[in-house]
Amino acid sequence: MVEKKNDEEKPVTDKAGKADPKKAAAKKPAAKKTTAKKAEEEKPQKESRDEEKPPKVEIESLLDEHVMETSEEETGGAPAAAKEEELSEEDFRRLLEDSMETVTVADIVLTMMNQLASVGYMKMGLPETVNLKYRDFDQARLAIDTLEAMIKGADEKVPAELLQPFKATLANMQMNFVQLRRGQN
Repeated sequence: MVEKKNDEEKPVTDKAGKADPKKAAAKKPAAKKTTAKKAEEEKPQKESRDEEKPPKVEIESLLDEHVMETSEEETGGAPAAAKEEELSEEDFRRLLEDSMETVTVADIVLTMMNQLASVGYMKMGLPETVNLKYRDFDQARLAIDTLEAMIKGADEKVPAELLQPFKATLANMQMNFVQLRRGQN
């Protein structure tokens, strides 16, 4: 039999040197792709992957978990990004606008209260191993007082189960503030 060399196919022959079409069909390997052909085929795939990615916008800073859960419920349990394979810039903007329509003032208030609590602890210098350099009791007092006012303003307007953790956080912040001020004097 004649072997093939350098990716060129030679006819398969029998012992007498005659071409044997049956053996040729059985022995014929799949056509090999050249490096150039592989590169050409991969190139369009890479471009299509890039087109699938929406423009980078910090949606997390605009939308909290509640809004994301709401949009998942509206799309049948799957995130909107997974539902659409290709998302044009215009479609992405429309999706963002639709999501912003579902944001409530309660969502924003809860997000702000969370940020105030975080900054309040930081301005108290807590935990000391990380935030002592940021200690500023006047700023901490402002964060605590503002958080307290927001909780009072949201009471009976925001579900109690969402406000309860902030009430506990406020009590903890007030207790820590008093202890830190006594320790300073």
